[in-house]
Amino acid sequence: MNSASYTTTRCGECGAKNRIPIDHERSASSGDEKITCGKCHRPLIMDQTQRKGPAAYKMRCTHCGTQNRVPAGKIDSDATCGKCGEPLSIGELFIPQPVMVTDANMEDKVLKSPLPVLLYAWAPW
Repeated sequence: MNSASYTTTRCGECGAKNRIPIDHERSASSGDEKITCGKCHRPLIMDQTQRKGPAAYKMRCTHCGTQNRVPAGKIDSDATCGKCGEPLSIGELFIPQPVMVTDANMEDKVLKSPLPVLLYAWAPW
């Protein structure tokens, strides 16, 4: 088979990319065949509209700076960095309001943040 007859689907649990032949994808969407992830062996969701919420959160390790993907289903467990093994600060995902940034906390809240930061700067003058 040539590369045009394959499709790529990312696993919602472990985040691995899976290459699936198009004829298998059609039979899976009709319910005839179940396709599983090659890494974690969980069933793949072929129809992206069935997914509710994000499949995974991307977080940066505050220790080594490596980007990590934490599956949404495993957000309550103790997530660790894939490179250095340090625990990821999952609590940063659930801050419900904007954070005031000052000169004193700029490095901790912005530069070392495990999540992407949108910084809005304002001055009264």
